[in-house]
Amino acid sequence: MELSKILVVDDEQINQSFIKGLLEGGYDVRLSGSAEECLTQLQDWVPDLFLLDVTMPGISGIELCKKLKASSELEFIPVIFISAKNDVDDRLDGYEAGCDEYMGSPFSSWELLKKIELTLANKKALDTYRQRSAAASGAAMTAMTTASEIGQVLHFFRDSFATTSFVELADKLIEVVNFYGVSSIVEIKTSYEIVQRTFRGNMFSVAEQKVMDSLRGVKNIHSFGTRTAFNYHSVSLIAMNMPSDDPDKAGRLRDHIAMLVEGANSRAEMIILEQKAEGQRAMVNDAVSIASVSLANIEAHQKENQAELTEIMNTLVADVAQSFLTMGMTEEQEEDVMELINIAEVKTNELFEKNEGLGKDLKAVTMMLGVNKHFT
Repeated sequence: MELSKILVVDDEQINQSFIKGLLEGGYDVRLSGSAEECLTQLQDWVPDLFLLDVTMPGISGIELCKKLKASSELEFIPVIFISAKNDVDDRLDGYEAGCDEYMGSPFSSWELLKKIELTLANKKALDTYRQRSAAASGAAMTAMTTASEIGQVLHFFRDSFATTSFVELADKLIEVVNFYGVSSIVEIKTSYEIVQRTFRGNMFSVAEQKVMDSLRGVKNIHSFGTRTAFNYHSVSLIAMNMPSDDPDKAGRLRDHIAMLVEGANSRAEMIILEQKAEGQRAMVNDAVSIASVSLANIEAHQKENQAELTEIMNTLVADVAQSFLTMGMTEEQEEDVMELINIAEVKTNELFEKNEGLGKDLKAVTMMLGVNKHFT
């Protein structure tokens, strides 16, 4: 097990030797004859505990303690003063400088060993607490950052539902990826249209086009250097500057962008279906318009034909009645002929009524199509 490190700072060699002899074997002990020597030594070796004399030539022990506590790298290393200056004011000066313990000289060896043991135990407990606190703070910050990042994904999903064009969808995808500090280029491919957009708002450069072409057909997510490609059926995105110095952040962004591109792909395919449905609605509208015009023409022709046939039948009846005067037919024969003409007239009217019923059916179908087109 690694020994705890103690740095003894005292200008009296006899004191150094005594303390080193007392501690050696249980601790890793090093010696400094002055505050200046101590500060130089700290550039290469940092202890777990300082044992300081108060009165030294040059920088005093009190001033040295203040310097140690002013350093962000050394402020949590405990300090124990050992000094012949042991009145109340001396002790207060030591505690105000930041020491953890103040022992007057002469002192009990057992007491010094016990104070060192307790001080190092307290330091270990405080170090553990600070590490856990830092880890908890880091975890909380990561959780808040992740929540904000996921919020952008949800915000994009909501906004993408309102997009009606591939250009609008691609621009929104680039915008949300840019929120993460990542520049990107996007391609949306359909059977009849290819849309390309970049973080600059224009078309691909020659180099970007070559990169996009080279990645067609690769797996859904493919990383190369600081770039990562996300390929789905209709949507492809290349993140141009994924973070390389923060693996955790890079992993989170990789997951977020994958969800974004997959969501954009789903919306793109919905737009394709909506455009097809719109085309079908246009065809139905055209068919309804043509059918309505044709039906109106048929109705008009039927009315004209019925009027003409009625006139023909009336003329026929009049002509036949007139011919009876010269044909020498009996009254019974005349009645038979007129009966035949009446039967023909009735059948003709029945035929027109059937045609009129068919016209009404066609009109009802046309009206139904006209109603349905507003709900498709």
